Amino acid sequence: MHPYNGIPNYFTLWSKMGWIKGEGEIEDSYKISKIAAHVPDLVVYSTLTNDIPYAENFHGVLLFADVSGFTNLTEKFSLSSKKGYGADELTRTLNSYIGEIVSHILDAGGDILNYAGDAILALWTVERVQLSEVISLVVKCSLNIQDQCGVRETEVGCQLKVKIGISAGKLSKVIVGDEISQYFVVIGRAVDEVRLAEGLAVASTIILSPNAWELCERDNIAIDPIENERAVKVRYIKREPSFSVEKYQDSIGTSVEHEKVTRDCVRRASRLMPNAELEKTLRKYIMKTVLQKIDDDQPLEYLSEMRPATIVFVNMQFKGGESDQEQCMTIHQAAIGIGQQIVKHHGRVNKVFMFDKGCTFLCLFGLPGDKREDESAHALQAAYGVHDLCPMLSNRTVSVGVTTGPVFCGVVGHPVRHEYTVIGRKVNLAARLMMHYPGVVSCDSETCYYSKLPAFYFNELPKKAMKGVKNPGVLYQFMANKQQITVGKAPMSVEREEGYPLLGREKEIEVYSSMLKGFLEARAAGHKNYNNVLIYEGPIGYGKSRLLAEVVYRTAKEGVRVISFELAKTDIKQSNYALQTLLAIVMSVQNCKSYAERERVLLSKILDPKMRQNLCLLNDILLVKFPVSKDVSLMDSQTKNKKMRNYFLELFCKFAEDEPCVYVLDQAHFVDRSSLTFLLEACEKASVLVCMALLPHTSQSGPFSELSRIIKDPRTLYLNLPGLEPPVIAQLACQILGVVRIPSEVELFLVERSHGVPYYCEELLKSLYLGNLIVIEEVEGEDEAKDVDILGRSPGLLTPLSVKRTDLLASMLKSRKITALDHFVDRALVCFVGEAAKFHEVPIPLTLKGMALAHLDHLQPADQMVVKCAAIIGQTITTQMLINILPESENPDKLNLSLTSLFKSGTFECGSKPKQFTQQLTKESECWDALNCYCVQDSQEDVREGQ
Repeated sequence: MHPYNGIPNYFTLWSKMGWIKGEGEIEDSYKISKIAAHVPDLVVYSTLTNDIPYAENFHGVLLFADVSGFTNLTEKFSLSSKKGYGADELTRTLNSYIGEIVSHILDAGGDILNYAGDAILALWTVERVQLSEVISLVVKCSLNIQDQCGVRETEVGCQLKVKIGISAGKLSKVIVGDEISQYFVVIGRAVDEVRLAEGLAVASTIILSPNAWELCERDNIAIDPIENERAVKVRYIKREPSFSVEKYQDSIGTSVEHEKVTRDCVRRASRLMPNAELEKTLRKYIMKTVLQKIDDDQPLEYLSEMRPATIVFVNMQFKGGESDQEQCMTIHQAAIGIGQQIVKHHGRVNKVFMFDKGCTFLCLFGLPGDKREDESAHALQAAYGVHDLCPMLSNRTVSVGVTTGPVFCGVVGHPVRHEYTVIGRKVNLAARLMMHYPGVVSCDSETCYYSKLPAFYFNELPKKAMKGVKNPGVLYQFMANKQQITVGKAPMSVEREEGYPLLGREKEIEVYSSMLKGFLEARAAGHKNYNNVLIYEGPIGYGKSRLLAEVVYRTAKEGVRVISFELAKTDIKQSNYALQTLLAIVMSVQNCKSYAERERVLLSKILDPKMRQNLCLLNDILLVKFPVSKDVSLMDSQTKNKKMRNYFLELFCKFAEDEPCVYVLDQAHFVDRSSLTFLLEACEKASVLVCMALLPHTSQSGPFSELSRIIKDPRTLYLNLPGLEPPVIAQLACQILGVVRIPSEVELFLVERSHGVPYYCEELLKSLYLGNLIVIEEVEGEDEAKDVDILGRSPGLLTPLSVKRTDLLASMLKSRKITALDHFVDRALVCFVGEAAKFHEVPIPLTLKGMALAHLDHLQPADQMVVKCAAIIGQTITTQMLINILPESENPDKLNLSLTSLFKSGTFECGSKPKQFTQQLTKESECWDALNCYCVQDSQEDVREGQ
């Protein structure tokens, strides 16, 4: 034990973090220039005195460069990279290619308006009389881009190609937002035309929009006509453009002070002198995620990573014919409303741009600092809020697409002009959902699954062909709970699968079986001298839901009625939701489709004349319409509420007397306070047995006092779930894979990486299987098949199903099993190591990385610093090591507080904990606060890493 107030001398860090070293983006420049690198000149040199919102007209030429191959490149790097370094390699490849394209644009005097994933929108702001000359300049720039960057081979075998659209004409700059966040949008016919022109282009081609072709120097540009289109395809330019880029660049930003601008300076805004007012304004256009890195003077490469995230695209359609001012005000109102909804649910608005005759918002959930394990639910709730809000603001059609999965997140572009963006298939899919399912909130199956929201919140959508999207899986419309009146529908998400018994939880099941026996004996004897509440506590992934599924399965086999349901995070905000669900299932009205049907069922269940007199007290809770009795009609609100609670309790107790019943609650930490109060009273007065599962409570405020009282009750047993023992991990792997044997290398890998957590084991196996690092094959020969069952498993228990690798994800979201091929059914299967598999190079699966990031983002900044420094050292460290490596500003007292917090949150544990240690079952109220140390009290020796 270390002398710092009882903190263990050394401890284990459960997750390791990797950090990428980088160089400064803009060397020898002021901070304002690093901020300006994320904002176009159109904003940097805007007038600061204008009231927001405002629209400002100008003329200009637009270039839209769309790069193909980025999505494939992203996936190739994520699969081929070693130990998660793919994001670093990917960033260099992307920025090498995009940076070269941007260099051509900057050299020609262009202004990068924004990076939209794998596309670049650039602008030349000029007088109307200069449009023809500048179009020639932009055509020349585009030809240079195609000549130098038209097709680019990459080291992982993916080709990058670019196609370009050009338009010109009258435009408007729209500035919207509030004092915290501001956004710019360029609107006008030319914006629609440049996207249409790009849509007509193919790789390595350049298309002039109809308006650009009308305005250009036609005698200087050789073109090919496009059949049935007014747009034209550029072939070449006959003579060099006469427009002076140097004079044009010198005319930009003359009202703002710069450092001395040399000839090799490709962007004047990269040499801005300090200007507090301008810097304050520019910061409003940049996400907090990026600003934190700039303020800490950290390389922006630190933000580049393959990261699980949730993408939300919002499109608000315009009717057509609106003036610039009307569009400006509509976008302004929407930007504020959408921003508030997104931030409320821990998301960020990344970009705002005009697209498909409407205004589109790209919003991101799960960025550094904002990661949450329930981000998919937050994103859907925000999307639904936005969908409800926007029509009220502007009476416009609003479409929202939501997807969840691995994407590349990072700063993309050129050293002097770059932006934080996201790239990947899930980004493309979210955009396509927004376009192809207008007027609704649509989402993919991963978002639906990871949200953990009730199934009735979703309706399956019809399949549609979407450009660039193959096998999107099942798609859903998210309707929240407002579209369907439901009572008591909260089924368990995990069911016990026949032939797949629960592994490694024999002690926990034995405790329950003993309690069930005691409960039934006490009922028969007519007393209440038995333990009536069993609580399983464990972190995410420890198998609580599967343990409860086993409880339900075994109880039903004993012939005892089971009432089971699972709660979601949204339920804790709805008063009496858990009580409503409980009563509905007890009274068997959860499947009724109308209030009249519910009334008929209730009348058949409640036969006592005295209780029938007050059936109206069930009206609100069970959504029925029994006539209000005279006594109830005369009650004030407080008296009526008390009467209702007593009536519900009386009803519950009566049914508990009539029939033995076990109540199973999953996700019990989401029970609302009113329902907890009822549950506490019911446990005291009724003859019941309750089994529930909940997460460790880590907030300083503690759980609801009612839950604490249930836990502290002498009749409650509180069990902390430990990790599974190594032999069980091997058996679990066989069960998941549907095989009778796994290689020793795989077993060792799983034991070391999973830390005994079942969910970690599942995700690691799925990662190995999808990455072809393991293969499943049939055992050949009868003799060999006889002795493959080394883990004591019966092949008869294994029933592999048919599924292709390409369709595997959908099945994995619904079932624990990874399944084999059809012709292997009823035959013995064995897992083998794939060719060239190197387990020490396998990166952490993105699902587990997301959990680790969510945990890290919940920590205080000082605690995060301790974790990051500890991760550099290794998995097992001493407090003295931390003292040596932490910045000098970290004093021992501050470190002591951080370590205490990290132990309570489960990030650290004592490194002296025996490997085979299993925590004793306990029901102490201090279960959330315990700092368990197993160090030798008088030992001051450091322990070697890994011990």
